[in-house]
Amino acid sequence: MITQLADLDELILKCRDDRAKEYISEAIASYRVGAYRSAIVSTWVAICFDVIEKIKELALSGDKEAENIVIELEKTRKENDLSKALKFERELLSVAKDKFELLSPLELIDLERLQEDRNRCAHPSLLSEGQIYSPSAELARVHIRSAVMHLLQHPPVQGKYALDRLMNEFTSEYFPDDKDKAKISLLSGPLRRARESLVRNTVLVLIKKLLKEKNDWNQFRRFSAALNAVFELYPNWCNITFSEKLSPILRSLDDKELNRTLQFFKTIANSWQYVDTDIIQRIEIFVLNLPSDLFDEIEFLLSFNPLKENAKIRTNRANYSELTGALFFIAPTEIIDQTIKFYLKSKNYDEANELGKKLSTYAFEINSNQIKQIITNVAVNEQIRYSFELGPLLAELRKQNTIPEKEFDNLLNSSDLSKFAPTVPQKSRK
Repeated sequence: MITQLADLDELILKCRDDRAKEYISEAIASYRVGAYRSAIVSTWVAICFDVIEKIKELALSGDKEAENIVIELEKTRKENDLSKALKFERELLSVAKDKFELLSPLELIDLERLQEDRNRCAHPSLLSEGQIYSPSAELARVHIRSAVMHLLQHPPVQGKYALDRLMNEFTSEYFPDDKDKAKISLLSGPLRRARESLVRNTVLVLIKKLLKEKNDWNQFRRFSAALNAVFELYPNWCNITFSEKLSPILRSLDDKELNRTLQFFKTIANSWQYVDTDIIQRIEIFVLNLPSDLFDEIEFLLSFNPLKENAKIRTNRANYSELTGALFFIAPTEIIDQTIKFYLKSKNYDEANELGKKLSTYAFEINSNQIKQIITNVAVNEQIRYSFELGPLLAELRKQNTIPEKEFDNLLNSSDLSKFAPTVPQKSRK
């Protein structure tokens, strides 16, 4: 019993509205002393106050339907129209579900049972003569819990209005593009204590935004930050949505839209595990034939294990224009190997200078074996040997100290490139 009572105390803390919280506290106090009829009546009153307050919140945020209801309620109060007030109370749950999507169909059934039991508790005329309605402790407790879990703990927006509000937030240039900051924003809005339907709809819309629509880079970052944040807040519901929806959406993409999948897998962690086999095959073929204008994506693809082997094959097919035109934050080893291969086969000074300049920008990532390959082979190609960029390239490679300076000079001397060695070899001094 102690565990049950502690659980009820936690339910009080979950309530959003102070007046609803007060009536739920009263209901729990009645439950504890065995006044189960009073507990059920107080729970229903808490429901009424909560729905009315949520309608007022929606009215303040610009919901026209809510504004009309608030005006009608105020008119009923001023005219002291009891019949209208009772009619509103009878229709309260239907209004909450149908007009504002505050309840799901199953939640509506649970709360309609509460409403019926409240009527039995508060209106003796509904019972047979001499019969006293005595609800059980279990029934009273179920009603208290249902009221809090289905309605009192949730913000006033849960349906289409909530989804529209979230999309407005995500498209705002002031929404953060960082996952952790996005979580802070989401915990202050409709997703703070969201229902499964809202979470799953939000995830579905964000996936479609990222894969089906053309976004600028800043907008893409905001959407991906939002999706990653929702995933961390509600992993179970997100897993279900990704499992059910990601592959069908990917399957619907035409060839020109496949480029969006690369950024999607790059930014949405662990999303690849939800992709069906036929889609995997299609994306693998896309990577093998990656268009030249997307060649910069090779940097990510070579680090992405599911597509790494296909990316290696595509890299080995890279042409001169792709290698010289690509920009990499950190050049992959495979790109450097392919660039060296083209460099050592330079057909004229222009190619040698262009590729030599490109390799200079990769100097920090070039390993010792690649340096040795360059030094031991450039002298045999006169287009490279007499190019303007050979000296700067060798100087840049020396500066990285990937190979000790003495060994570096010995390599130059043994490859007939002693003019690029700043020190005179020991043999010459003799």
